[in-house]
Parts: sequence; structure tokens; C-alpha cells
Amino acid sequence: MLRFRDLFQIPNRRSRPRRSRRRRNDSYSTSGDQHAHVPHAHLSDEYCNSFWGEAGYEKILHRVKTSDRVLTELKNWYKQRAAIEADYSKQLARLSKVNLFRAIGLEYGGINHSLECIREVTARSAHSHSELSRSFKKELELSAAKFIAKRDGARKNSSTVISPLIEKLHKKLIELQQLQEKARSKFEVDSIAVNGYGAQLHLVEGREKDRIGVKFDKASASISSTEKQYRVLTNNLEETSQEWTLQWKTFCDLIQDLEEDRIDFIQSSICTYTDSLSAVSLLEDAQCHLVRDAVEKCDTQTDIKKFIAQSGTGATLYCAPAYIDYAKGEHEETLGIRAHSQQKTANFTRNSSRITREPPTDTSRLVEELVQSIENGPGLQHASIQFRGSQSRVEDGRNIADMITSNSMASNIGYGMREVQPHSPLSYERAYTHDPRHHEAFTGHGILINR
Repeated sequence: MLRFRDLFQIPNRRSRPRRSRRRRNDSYSTSGDQHAHVPHAHLSDEYCNSFWGEAGYEKILHRVKTSDRVLTELKNWYKQRAAIEADYSKQLARLSKVNLFRAIGLEYGGINHSLECIREVTARSAHSHSELSRSFKKELELSAAKFIAKRDGARKNSSTVISPLIEKLHKKLIELQQLQEKARSKFEVDSIAVNGYGAQLHLVEGREKDRIGVKFDKASASISSTEKQYRVLTNNLEETSQEWTLQWKTFCDLIQDLEEDRIDFIQSSICTYTDSLSAVSLLEDAQCHLVRDAVEKCDTQTDIKKFIAQSGTGATLYCAPAYIDYAKGEHEETLGIRAHSQQKTANFTRNSSRITREPPTDTSRLVEELVQSIENGPGLQHASIQFRGSQSRVEDGRNIADMITSNSMASNIGYGMREVQPHSPLSYERAYTHDPRHHEAFTGHGILINR
């Protein structure tokens, strides 16, 4: 005789194929479940309509943790950046007091003015970076800390304390799903058994019928409890699913509000950072022009003449005293007139070891190498970042390089025997325009660009 399980095709519980986990998604979604298996089938701009899948809970929580970590790291980065600026400011302040600047007053003309200008520019740069460090601390680091505290307070507010509730509700939902699936499977097996035993009673007789009747009664007694348990768990799961839908929607709205505020804050904070750097760069650029102007006004022959005029000791050559023959009655008074007539004035021709004129520094090559190195970047294995107007800025850098080259090579004198050339100031004019960069809220200076 065939086995009862084979006769009525009752599946073996051990070899029963696993049911699809897609049933679990039914408690997450309200509509459109037919597209649940298709990635990005329903695109939306709201969290409350985009994270109802099985992994939606983990995705949102991971986004929250990542956002918190990014804010904390940004605050720490501002702190380290401010410390770097403060340390740089202190080093510049010490540099403005080194022995080099003690020579101010000992030099003459253009060199003395250039050293004084360098000292003042170094001191101003130290002050600029000190103020930049203070700005980073006050405007960036402190504002980031306040924003993080405000963000945490919004999540911990008594009216929006839903994070612990969501966690407990999600755990309860998962447990009910598992229990309901087990109860459903058991009720299905018991129902098949009762129906099978009832049908088999009409096909057998005698002792076999009595044996099957005992099994039928046992299965009938078991199905009542399994049916009740299955019904209760199904009702509980439905109620929990409705509560989950309401709370999860509220939680998604809160998280999206916090996320949008975070993105806006980071955008504004980075703009403030770049504007602060740009302002200091503009000031230092102007100070570099002051040093450049001071150096351009320096003339070698003028400095030499000033030193001679202020410290020269005369052109009268030393005349060795004559021999006085006191035995013959000679005296100093009589020889004084003769010695005075023999005095000579220096009128030599200079024999300089500097036979050829020193060529000016090849500024163009240095600047081109610097610009090329900056364009190549630090060589890190990161994806290249494209900035707005990068090509125009490269052209601006090349224009600046050409300008510096023309400055350094303006005096086009052939190399040969040294000749004293009259000093002629450079006749070029710098044309600068005001070109504000960054976002529209920037109210400071623009960036000076040579057209």
C-alpha cells in the first residue's frame, strides 16, 4: 500500500522547499509591490516613498550614522586646519624678527627698503594667518559643533523621540513575521493531513480504517490550535504592520529634514572656508606686489653711490713722510710745503673681476615649473576633481607667468664688458579686474586676474 504522504502528495517538512522571502515585503509596502523586485522601479524625491523595501531600515540607519560621522570629521578637520594656521602664524611672527632684519639701517637705498618691506610683509602675513585661524575656530569649528548639537537635540526632542520606538517596532515586526510564517506553515500541513485522512477513510476498511481514523482524530484536534495560533499571529502582524507604516513614515520625514539641513550646512560651511582663504590670498598677493615694487626700485649703482656719499673717506692718497735730515738743519716746517705739493688724488681706472654682466634670474622657467607642478597635483591616487573655470584659471596662471617673465627680462642688455647703464624704471602697467568667485553671498574682495 502506498504511504499516506505519497498518496495525497503531502510535502515532507524536512525536504519542503523554502518559501520566498518576498512575503516579508508585504508588511513594509502599501502599494506598488509588483515592482518591489525591480531596482529603482519607483523613483521619488522623498524618503517616505523610497525605503519600504526589506533593506530600507538598514539603509536609513546607515545613512544616519554616516552623516553623523561626516559632520564630526568635518569639525575635527576645521580644528586641525585652524591649528595649522595658528602654528604657521607663530612661525611667521618669529621669522619677522630674525637677524636678517637687524641689518635694516646698515644697508643703503633700495636694499634697505626691500628688507624693510619684506619684514613688514612677513609680520602682516603672520597677523593674517592668525586671524584666519581665529576665523576657522569661530566661524567653522564652533558652528559645526553647534550644528551637531542642534541635530542631536532634534532627534532627542520629546515630540520626535521615535528612534528607540522604531528600533523596537522593527524588531517586533521581524519576530512576528517569523512566527506567523511558522504558524502558517504548520496550519497548512495540518489542513492537508486532515483532508487527506478524511478522504482515505472512504477508501479503506477494517483495521486499516481504524488506524487511519485515529490519525484523523489526532490531526483534527491539532488543527484547531494551529488555526487559532495562525489567526492570532496574522492579526497581530497586521496591526504591527500598520503601526510600523505610520512610525516609519514619520521617521523617514524627520531623517530627510535633518539630511537636507546637513547638506545645506556643509555647503555653506565650505563656501565660508574658501572665501576666507581667498580673502587672505588676496591680501598676500597685494603684499607680494609691494615687495616686487620695492625690488624693482632697487638700483645697484645708486646704492653704491649712496654708500660712497655717506661713508666715503675722500680721494686723497696717503703720502709717506719724507726723510728729515736734522743734522743738516732740516725741519718739518720747511718740508711741509714740499710734502703738500706732492699729495695726489685717486683717479684710478677700476679693474673689476665681474667681467661680464650677471644674467637675470630665469624667472619664467621657475614659474612655469611651479605652475606645472601645481597643475599635476600631489600625485595621490584619487579621482580627479574638476573645478568650475579650471581652464580659464590655467590660462590666468600662464598670463601671470608671462607677466613675471616680462618683468624680469625687461632690461634687455647684451652680455659683454661691464658698462654703467642709466637706471630706467620699468614701464609696464598691471591691469587687474575684480572677478568675484565662489557663491553669491560672498561680499569680500574678488580675485585679481591679469587680463
